[in-house]
Amino acid sequence: MHDDRTRGERVADNVASFGGSWPFIFLFLGLIVIWMVLNTVVMQRVIHHRAFDPYPYIALNLVLSGLAGLQAPIIMMSQNRAAAKDEMLAGKHYEETKRMDDLLAQSTQLTQKVHDLAEEIHRLTEEVQTRVCA
Repeated sequence: MHDDRTRGERVADNVASFGGSWPFIFLFLGLIVIWMVLNTVVMQRVIHHRAFDPYPYIALNLVLSGLAGLQAPIIMMSQNRAAAKDEMLAGKHYEETKRMDDLLAQSTQLTQKVHDLAEEIHRLTEEVQTRVCA
């Protein structure tokens, strides 16, 4: 299934797997804290008390919004592919279960025939024994 993915599908899967992970969350939180510290402490001292992105961090909000705007559809593409793959697998599992159900029904019929034949043999054996003894 993974071999026939397009480049975009592979990218979407990789973004979704990394974007929904704890390392991504910690990395992203770390970058946000670094951005805030740089703009409130370091940049004010370096650039004559003027931060590049002072509080309320409008540029940071723009970056976060842009990232969310790009990341959400990519993750949705990956989820749609996963849902389609799950649907295909469910169809295959249903077919396999149906085939096994048919085999079980055939086995049950054969077992019933063997049982009927065994009863017939038992009845005939008793009939023969009754004739021989009489």
